[in-house]
Amino acid sequence: MRRDHLERIVNSGIGSEIREQWQAGGAGGGALKGDGYILGDDQPKKNPREDRLGYAPFAKRLANVIVHMNIPNGYVIGLHGRWGSGKTTAVNFILEYLKNYNAESEDDTKKIEHIDFRPWIFSGHQDLMAAFFKLLSEQLGPKDGIVKRAWNSCMRTVSPNTDQLVDAAATLALTVDPSGGAVTELAAGVAKKSLNKVLGQYLATPSLQKAYVDLTEQLASCGRRFLVTIDDIDRLEDDEIKSIMQMVKTIGRLPNVLYVLVYDREIVWQALDERNDRIGPKFAEKIVQQEVELPFPTKNALLAILDQEINFVTGSTEDSARWQYIVRDGVHRWINNPRDALRLSNALKFAWPALKGEFDAQDLVAIEGIRLFDAGAFDWIRRNRDFLFSEGRYFMGADEERKANIEMLKATLPVGRADMVLELLTVLFPSHAKWFRSSTFGSSENHVAVQNRRGLASEAGYDSYFALRPSADAVPKSALDAIFDNLDDEAKVMQALNSYLGKHNSRGKSMIGLLLQDLRLRLAGHPKPEPTQAFLNAVMAIGDEVLRIPWRGEFFTLEPSGLLRWLITDILEAWGEAEAGQHLIEAYEKSNSPFVLADNYVDRGRELGVFPNDSPGRPVISKEHFQQLGAILLPKIIAAVDDGSLKEAPFYWDIARSWRHLGDAAATKAWLRKGIEEGGQFTAKLAKGMVTQSASSIGIRYTYRGDMGEDLYETDVVYDNAKRHLVEAQDLSVDQRSLLEAIVTGVELMRAGKSPDDD
Repeated sequence: MRRDHLERIVNSGIGSEIREQWQAGGAGGGALKGDGYILGDDQPKKNPREDRLGYAPFAKRLANVIVHMNIPNGYVIGLHGRWGSGKTTAVNFILEYLKNYNAESEDDTKKIEHIDFRPWIFSGHQDLMAAFFKLLSEQLGPKDGIVKRAWNSCMRTVSPNTDQLVDAAATLALTVDPSGGAVTELAAGVAKKSLNKVLGQYLATPSLQKAYVDLTEQLASCGRRFLVTIDDIDRLEDDEIKSIMQMVKTIGRLPNVLYVLVYDREIVWQALDERNDRIGPKFAEKIVQQEVELPFPTKNALLAILDQEINFVTGSTEDSARWQYIVRDGVHRWINNPRDALRLSNALKFAWPALKGEFDAQDLVAIEGIRLFDAGAFDWIRRNRDFLFSEGRYFMGADEERKANIEMLKATLPVGRADMVLELLTVLFPSHAKWFRSSTFGSSENHVAVQNRRGLASEAGYDSYFALRPSADAVPKSALDAIFDNLDDEAKVMQALNSYLGKHNSRGKSMIGLLLQDLRLRLAGHPKPEPTQAFLNAVMAIGDEVLRIPWRGEFFTLEPSGLLRWLITDILEAWGEAEAGQHLIEAYEKSNSPFVLADNYVDRGRELGVFPNDSPGRPVISKEHFQQLGAILLPKIIAAVDDGSLKEAPFYWDIARSWRHLGDAAATKAWLRKGIEEGGQFTAKLAKGMVTQSASSIGIRYTYRGDMGEDLYETDVVYDNAKRHLVEAQDLSVDQRSLLEAIVTGVELMRAGKSPDDD
């Protein structure tokens, strides 16, 4: 996380509790290795110098207590900490301090010998009591091998049934040494049997009782002190928890032996409570003589760990109000112990390589946190794409259905967290703030910013996240980045633009249209990129292909041709009137398409009032530059007429108007009449400027607009030839026939004194 903007979060009061974290600083590169991300493995720390949770002072004090304890009758300490809080790290620090104490102690009788008993290794398949005595026996060694001798004595005197003794010996031999030993060769292939039955017999025999007394005397007189740590008791099954606690109750009074039991009290107490004949805590109090609470790690420490682990994602993110609320209502609430930080950082390390450059980093932190810690909200987001993007039954409002849906969402959210979750959803989907009923953040982020971030509130971002790859229905963000990284390289920009021509996504939308829309959003974003001549040249170069794309009659959606015109206007506006004209002149000089130039020329003329326009926009070039554009365009039109290429244009209306404005109206009219009489396709192309198209329930509707230019054509000539071509022409497309039919029907209605809309 970048220091400057996180400091502002702290100073704003939304994160005051993490002030120490940001002031402490620290690079977050530890999660990286080469080009990959190291997934955390939840391994506890061993050296107090690696302490990031503030446990070292606690461990040092507890180690000092252990050193000074005099326990002639043994003692049991319970170390309680919530699951995932770092209990094993604290124990390791205690052992490290004791190791240092032993190294400095000159008197061997004052040293603390450690026995590490890990019950979860034997969970479900080993006998805990047998494992403990074997471990104690090996720790005592040959000098004090009273335990081994006691077992041997016991086995010789218990029962004449030698098979039972063999079974017991085999079971002991198969016990795995927790410190790293292996199964003995003697036991290989021997079936393991439980010691539970024979232990009962041993405990009832004088020999075993004597062995226990001998062991007690030996431990009391040998002058050695032992610390037995039993960690991860809360990993065991309930029956195994009871067994280990019963074992400690049985052997917990051995002289000079201190036991430190490490557990989550809630889990252990619940396991003991299952016994109907006793209450858990009271039973445990007979075993644990002193319980110590592991201190809670501070929020500062936990967030510092998370910061270091996920800096590869958040290090370059922009400071914003939305990020502050993600931190406040999400991150702070989610991260309560080291394991929480590990889970979130691992989730980000897994997802980021697949989504880097295609999905907003801040939104990834938010949605991964919701997935891990607010499962109900995550499931709602995943199931409600139509709601979020106003599709399906939500296409035309459906306010009552939306309200009902949100009420169902609220019902699934835990009490006490609902408001924070809804605030977080408002941050992720600002356009839906009124449904989530947020009163704090509001809908302050505009549509352009939402789309450019490629976060969850954009269709492309949403689809990318849930597919864990760039959306196949959208232009990859990396492709847009590549274009804006190479705005001075016309060839590269052209290559990128051409790669989307003629392609459609799974929903039938033109990919070049989506690309043009994304380019417009980038130009309108913050910070605004500076357009280049190469960029304008490349955009105009694809105009011929884009303007040929037929209109699909989609509601509320600009067609690629309209998006192209608006993109060119955006580019020119970014330069300003004086500079835009010069760039446009250069683009005109380079272009080989009089059709594209005429289309743009009419747009600029409308802005200046040269051509009729019901809603003229603000001029983006001066009249002087407009005149220079005309001087470049006219020769290109005439040359195209002469070589016959002008007929290949997808429509002629803007060409005709530009030609008439710049040159001889009679020559323009003659060219049009000749084409109308020669072919139906030519007439249909001209008709595009005389007919309006609108979407209807039965498809696209074509309506004649009336006489639009008697100085360019004669209505009767167009009508007569359109009617003739409908009968004679065999090469007309469905769209072309519809255009000619609209001309014929509209003229006939007007001759009858009716409106063309009456059709």
